[in-house]
Amino acid sequence: MRVSTSQIFDSGTLSIQRNQSSLFKLQNQLSTGRRILAPEDDPIGASEALNVSQSISMNAQLLDNQGNAANQLALVEDRLGGVTDLIQSVRARLVEAGGGTLTDGDRRAIAAEIRQRYDEAVSLANSTDGDGQYLFSGYRGATPPIAVAGTPGSRTVTYNGDDGQRLLQVENGRQMSVSHPGSDLFMGIRQGNGIFMSSPGAANQGTGIISTGSVISGFDGSTYALTFTSATTYDLTVTPPGGGPATTTPGFPYTSGSAIVLGPSGPPAQQFQVSIEGAPSAGDTFSVAPTTNQDLFSTIDQFIKALETPSQGNPALQTSFRNQLVRIGDSMDQALENVLRVRTDIGARMLALDSMTTVGQEVDLQYKSNLSQLQDLDYAKAITDMSRQQMTLEAAQISFKKTSELSLFNIL
Repeated sequence: MRVSTSQIFDSGTLSIQRNQSSLFKLQNQLSTGRRILAPEDDPIGASEALNVSQSISMNAQLLDNQGNAANQLALVEDRLGGVTDLIQSVRARLVEAGGGTLTDGDRRAIAAEIRQRYDEAVSLANSTDGDGQYLFSGYRGATPPIAVAGTPGSRTVTYNGDDGQRLLQVENGRQMSVSHPGSDLFMGIRQGNGIFMSSPGAANQGTGIISTGSVISGFDGSTYALTFTSATTYDLTVTPPGGGPATTTPGFPYTSGSAIVLGPSGPPAQQFQVSIEGAPSAGDTFSVAPTTNQDLFSTIDQFIKALETPSQGNPALQTSFRNQLVRIGDSMDQALENVLRVRTDIGARMLALDSMTTVGQEVDLQYKSNLSQLQDLDYAKAITDMSRQQMTLEAAQISFKKTSELSLFNIL
């Protein structure tokens, strides 16, 4: 076979270029630490590496969302801690105000402090996050949830948010609320003991003080009215739920401080009890009715009004004040229980986020390990291949040099 000079040069050049290309690829692999530089290097491995990279990106986004959710819930928890401290402080002043030695001036001094607490409660309810979004306004993050009108002692509160809870995607197929609506936290607070509420008549003249009461076997939802006909007897009027015809039973005996058991004896038994201490006057009334809802701010405002109403030297007004303190104390207890319920829920969410983040970080390490196995370079093998490729290139260059010098003119 005849080999022309041009074939020798072309073959030698192609061999050198092929070896240079292989060496250049090895150099790139060593400089980047990657075995797969282009899909054609390993089509199956490149495809798997792409899938793993996408999984890493998705997991990183979920971890970022979990971090944001944890930060927002921590901010909500901090504000709820402030509300808890405020309620406990007001409750302590409520107990102090009930002391029999305080004058009207002493109570007005307490009222001045409670006014500041009222403003603090509104400020906490209108708290914002780092982006200026209101924490407790539901979906309406740009709207202050609580608006107050009127003067201390007769203020009205309007909730301008909604009942929504803002959500973040924290896992595949799982969203988590990172807020809590103020409508549930501040506005919809059950009164009395949470089941029924006992109240004295506004025109009472005696010294009877009715207790909060407790459930024995149930509460049937009726309204019970006790009307005293003397210092030792009362009539009982029962109005069933929905406003049906009332029934009155006269002549029940009364003893100060003794339990008054009310409600049908069954079956099923739905009985509960209250007690009245003191000496009611004839015509005084007391009622027990299904509980209603009231906002925290109105409860604090009622306390201010009670503190600022003079009662010194007037037994009837003193009794009315003490009855008000019982009712306000019940409301504050219900408000505290409501806040603690929400804080428990927030804490459970934060605990779940901690677990998710731990799992997500472990998954991230596993994904990165898989990706490393797919595309990272085996340096020992690559260095060996590069040395061999350099030797091959040098051999090709020397061979080409010697072959290109072959000519009849060198022999003649």
